[in-house]
Amino acid sequence: MARVCILTDSTAQFTRPDFPGQDRVYLVPFRLQNAAQEETPAPRPRITPPTVQDFARFFGELGREYDAILAVTLAASLSPAAEHARRAAAGCNKHAEIEVVDSGTTAAGLGLLVQAAAEAAAAGASLAEVEARVRSAIPRLYLLLCIPELTYLTEAGHLTPAQAVVGEMLGLMPIFSLEEGRLMPMEKVRTQRHLFESFQEFISEFDRPYHIALMRGVNHDTLRTRPLREYVQEFFPETRFTEHNMNAHLAALLGPQSIGLIVVEKSFER
Repeated sequence: MARVCILTDSTAQFTRPDFPGQDRVYLVPFRLQNAAQEETPAPRPRITPPTVQDFARFFGELGREYDAILAVTLAASLSPAAEHARRAAAGCNKHAEIEVVDSGTTAAGLGLLVQAAAEAAAAGASLAEVEARVRSAIPRLYLLLCIPELTYLTEAGHLTPAQAVVGEMLGLMPIFSLEEGRLMPMEKVRTQRHLFESFQEFISEFDRPYHIALMRGVNHDTLRTRPLREYVQEFFPETRFTEHNMNAHLAALLGPQSIGLIVVEKSFER
C-alpha cells in the first residue's frame, strides 16, 4: 500500500487540535519579515511565499519516506505558492509521485481540506483517491473575508494604491467572497454589527451546513461573536461552529483587522 502524505502552507489553520492522519501533514512556511527591520513610517510585517526551492526541498525530503505527496496550497489569487509548488514538482527527480492542488481558499478553509485529505490518506487511500477527495470538497466550501486594511490587497494586485487609500479614508469595511479562487467584492459595511448581520444572512442561505468557522484578526480579541454563535446554535444545532484567531502569517497576508467566515456544505464530509 502506497504511503501518502500531505504538504500544505503555513496559512492553513486546523479546526481540531488533533485529527486522523495528522502525522502525515507537513507545513512549508511563509517567511515573515521582522517589522523592526522595516524602514517605513508605519512598519508592518511583510510576508513572502515559499519559493520553488522551498517546495523542492520538502518534496525531496518527504520523497525518502513516502511514496506519494499531495500538496494543497492557498488560493493562487492570494499567493503564487501553488505555481511555485507545480514548478518544483515538475523539476523533481520523481522519488515520489507528486500532485499539486490549488485549494482556492485559505485559513480554516484550507485547514479543513487538509484534514479531509489526511484522514483519507491515513485510511489507506491512494494519491488519486486523496486528490479526488479534496477536489470534490473544494466547491462545497465558501469563504467570506472582511478586509478593512485595503492596502494589504494592493500587494496582491487586487487594488491600486489610490483605491486602497480612498477606501480606508472612508472607513468602510469591504466584504469579499473567494469564488473559484478569486476575490470578488460583495458589499461594504460600516460597523461590526452590520458585518455580522451580513454573515448571518449569508449563513441563512444554506440548508444544513456541515461546519461554520469564524476567523478573527489579531486585533479583535474583544470582537462580539456571541450573537452569531447563538444564531448558529438556534437554527443549525447540528452544525459545528468554531472560532479561531488568525495566525501571524494570515494576519500579515490579509491584515490584522481582517475577519473571515468559512461555511462548509453538509456534503463536504462524504
